[in-house]
Amino acid sequence: MVKRQLAILLAGISILTVGISTPVSAEEYEPAGYHVYDVQEEEATDTWYGIARGDYLRAGIAKVKKGSKSGYAMASGTTLAHYDCDRLYVRIYLDESENGTDGWWTLNYWTGNAYNDSMVTVGSGDYKITKGDYYRTTGAHSVFQDDIVETTTTCTSAVPIN
Repeated sequence: MVKRQLAILLAGISILTVGISTPVSAEEYEPAGYHVYDVQEEEATDTWYGIARGDYLRAGIAKVKKGSKSGYAMASGTTLAHYDCDRLYVRIYLDESENGTDGWWTLNYWTGNAYNDSMVTVGSGDYKITKGDYYRTTGAHSVFQDDIVETTTTCTSAVPIN
């Protein structure tokens, strides 16, 4: 009985030690930056600008607006780097809420990747919505260069779309 308990204890310590000593292959962080929010009638944009010189990630943009016809919305996102990088990534989510303050749920998402480039963009095209509800676009933006990953997020203000 004591040998079994000792074996279980040693196995647990081994698992913890392996987890602690496993190296992470990429350094991931969010560089210094600031957000600029723009809201118009049925359109909202969140633009994040990086301020640190020498970083790879330059900007991340998320936008939601009324579609080309009534009852549709459009979401878009862009990730910009200071120069061509190994990989750029953007994922945007079109979120809906009945009141624009809480109870958000994601309707759909879209992902874009670019390789050896300084910009990637993605858009939803016209997406069928419930007229009168509130919509926002959230975005995830990443730049991969060598063993470094720089990332940030964006989230537009809520706008009612008919």
